[in-house]
Amino acid sequence: MRRIYLDHASTSPPDPEVRRAMLPFLGEGFGSASSLSARGERARRAIEESRAAIADLLRAGAEEIIFTGSASEANNLALKGIAQACGDKRRGHLIAPATEHISILHPLKTLARQGFRVTLLPVDRHGTIDPDDLRKALASDTILVSLAHASPEIGTVQALGALCRVAHEREIPVHCDATATAGCLPWPGAGDRPDLVTLTPHLFYGPQGVGALRVRRGVRIAPLIEGGIQESGLRAGTEALAAIAGFGAAARLAASRMTERADRAAAGAERLRRALLERTDGIVLTGHPTLRIPGHLSLCVRGLEAELMLRALDDACIEAASGSSCTTAAGKPSHVLEAIGVDPVLARGALTFSFGETNREGDAETVADSLRAILKRLREMSPLD
Repeated sequence: MRRIYLDHASTSPPDPEVRRAMLPFLGEGFGSASSLSARGERARRAIEESRAAIADLLRAGAEEIIFTGSASEANNLALKGIAQACGDKRRGHLIAPATEHISILHPLKTLARQGFRVTLLPVDRHGTIDPDDLRKALASDTILVSLAHASPEIGTVQALGALCRVAHEREIPVHCDATATAGCLPWPGAGDRPDLVTLTPHLFYGPQGVGALRVRRGVRIAPLIEGGIQESGLRAGTEALAAIAGFGAAARLAASRMTERADRAAAGAERLRRALLERTDGIVLTGHPTLRIPGHLSLCVRGLEAELMLRALDDACIEAASGSSCTTAAGKPSHVLEAIGVDPVLARGALTFSFGETNREGDAETVADSLRAILKRLREMSPLD
């Protein structure tokens, strides 16, 4: 029986062209970009070609792209790098929404313990940030605003350009975690773009184990990992050559196929949304109704636990998710759903379906039928019914 994969917001399968781009560097094309040999030159060329492709995707300069080992590392580098670059005598102020990923919230907690001041912005019931709330939170000692372009948990896309303008009016840099939208949504125009950007290719059909941070020219950050001159001295260590080559290939594909991919994914999610709302009781949608990641559907099911539903879906050869991929296994309540005011009991039934290139015509209807049958069976077994 064919498995239906609806967890593209957690990770996506590498495109065949990405695998082909990586393969030579997993064999005879191996090498270190720090070597002065011809092999080293080939490695350097491959890395710089990928750097240029990623810069094009972000409408940035190639010299502004710093490779990391993951998006989480890039987020840490952005926040801690900006903070540490301020110097020991200055403890500044950082701002982020309460719905941010834990790779933002946890570094902020660390910085708060070190004496930095942190403000977590409220969001509305859709998870949207009000630019006026950001404007009011800015202070004379604010050194960074960090916000995700979109939430991978509830799908809401922020008005990134407007939020950047608010911060830039005060000459405050903005960091954007764009992992959920890079390659599927167009980037803001000049002047409205964030100064630091995190992305990772495994969410747009590239390899895992590699990420990048765009650092705008003129923005000073301190390195987290020292011990080498790689990545302009901001990330020591031999570069992951094959993964970076795959990153570049994924970026080129994303730039050329963005609209096609987004439209196809959005159509699948819309079909599933309609099918569930028309014939399934106890469904509560979460996130913004229209300003969403293409192909993303998030909801809560009344009276049932997400883990039970996900296991039953998996038995039916359907892969979905609940909450952030970095917190689901911990079994903790969703801070995102709490921030948008979802009842804690209802939040225990949170599900996320994210469509992508693996999906076929008819998948939405198959999933809707399977989920209806699963909910009926689980409710019949529940002692509460």
